Amino acid sequence: MPAVESELEEVEKPGFSLEDLSPENVYKNTKVMLGYGPDEKIAKAAFQEGEALYAQKKYTEAAAKFKTAASRWPDSPLEEDALFYLGECYFFTDQYPKAQDTFGQLLKKYDNSRYLDTVASRQFNIGRFWEKQYNEHPAWPVVPNLTDKTRPWFDTFGNAIKAYEFVQMYDPTGPLADDSVMAVGNAYFLKGRYEDAAFEYDKLRKDYPKSPHQLNAHLLAMKAKREIYQGAFYDATPLEETGKIADQLLTQFPDQLGPEKSRVLQTRNEVDQQKAARDLAVAQYYEKRKQYGAARYYYRAMLKEYPNTEPARVAQARLEAIKGKPDKPPERFGWLVDLFSTKD
Repeated sequence: MPAVESELEEVEKPGFSLEDLSPENVYKNTKVMLGYGPDEKIAKAAFQEGEALYAQKKYTEAAAKFKTAASRWPDSPLEEDALFYLGECYFFTDQYPKAQDTFGQLLKKYDNSRYLDTVASRQFNIGRFWEKQYNEHPAWPVVPNLTDKTRPWFDTFGNAIKAYEFVQMYDPTGPLADDSVMAVGNAYFLKGRYEDAAFEYDKLRKDYPKSPHQLNAHLLAMKAKREIYQGAFYDATPLEETGKIADQLLTQFPDQLGPEKSRVLQTRNEVDQQKAARDLAVAQYYEKRKQYGAARYYYRAMLKEYPNTEPARVAQARLEAIKGKPDKPPERFGWLVDLFSTKD
């Protein structure tokens, strides 16, 4: 019996697991072996020293203390505080990439952190700064930044967008959520990426109905979708949506448009002209194939739906020109059709 118990004890002893080889566990185990494992006393002392240095605005020295405090007592309120102040130290020393990474680490681990509002504000300001830097000094995303600690190593514009999206992700109902959506839309619009811009403006119009950006979001969405439309032989969806937004502007913001009202009316008229041009292209296609019945259908529809457009005037002239023409062209191979349709 004692032998059986001995065997059971050997089975129950914790053995080697593949998880022990994960980078995270190797790092933790190495720290413990070197004497840098969790230690609440050391963490608290480091945090207090960091607070004193932070109060004196010695942010570089304070950062080292907060970093120690966070690493020596993980998964605790002390770590949450230390990560926040570490991010603040990086922010106030203009090390914005490190600040962004630290704040991201903070909210990834403590998504309901009491520091959420401040962190969202910091991220929004970092996004603003990087977007401005990119606009003043544009560079390819793959060109490395080796000298400026205020900017990321690569892709300043892309990281600015990520900073804005950070606000939307972690604080979607906060005071800067709609500002960040609008900022992303504007950044894409200025870069000529109109489809991406329109997506952001549509998001703001739908998800933030009480936002003070609603008017501008409608105006810029209308302009972005107008830019997306490529012509009569391409997808009509952007054109349709441009007209709908123009109608919404005239209905929802009649007293707020000011000088923009004339531009909205002009856009609305251009949409009708473009829609009529699409129908005219189809009608002319059928007319060239001598399918006059189909051509007449589209010409008459244009006169009904877009009577005050230039294509409608062309349609009126073409209706007169094909008056009396047969609806369908004569069958060129009628004899062959008759041959196969004749019963034995």
